[in-house]
Amino acid sequence: MSTRKALFGLALLVVAAIVAGVSWNRHQTQQLQDTTLARIGAATRALREAAAPAPAMNPAEHAQAISASAARVDQDLTALRGAATGRILLLAAGADDYLLTTRELLRRQAAMLQLRAKVGEELGAFRTHMVTGNRAAADWTAEAVRLKNRLEQDYRELQRTVDAHTKIADSFPAARKPLETLAPENVLIGTAEIAAVREAAVAAATKLTGEVDAARQLAAPR
Repeated sequence: MSTRKALFGLALLVVAAIVAGVSWNRHQTQQLQDTTLARIGAATRALREAAAPAPAMNPAEHAQAISASAARVDQDLTALRGAATGRILLLAAGADDYLLTTRELLRRQAAMLQLRAKVGEELGAFRTHMVTGNRAAADWTAEAVRLKNRLEQDYRELQRTVDAHTKIADSFPAARKPLETLAPENVLIGTAEIAAVREAAVAAATKLTGEVDAARQLAAPR
């Protein structure tokens, strides 16, 4: 074999290696991009499912389902942060913020459901004690104070949770914006959908506030 043929063969091997390397890098980049978009889509589905539970699902089951969804989003966020995302820096950064905001919103949503149910039960117990309890009993006043204090404590915690949920929901458009040019529209949750979730949470809290205020009147001096 002549030197010229040997050099030509070597050049072909180098070109083939370069082409293979470029193809592999493209494949890796595409795979990483697809995986990241799938994680964003899963977070969006979790938000939509949390906003529209199955009709037969009670609040405790709904809260449990949302908590499980938040845990899955957290797993995806951890996996994203552990991946080598140098090839998709902008998409990875946007996905990180989107998943983080989704996780926190879901956590507050689950907590609100749990606290609303708890406060609802405590309202019932307090009303029953104040309206039908035996006021002549030696421990009636002490029990009334205990029930009211427990109600007020959990109600304050609910209010803090609603406030946190509202702030996170208000921040969602900013978390969504960097992805608007990087991800398909149907992969992202709409700003109107998040606004509806926020408004529903505030409306439920407002309704419960009215019930708590009415219960407080039962303990007002007469």
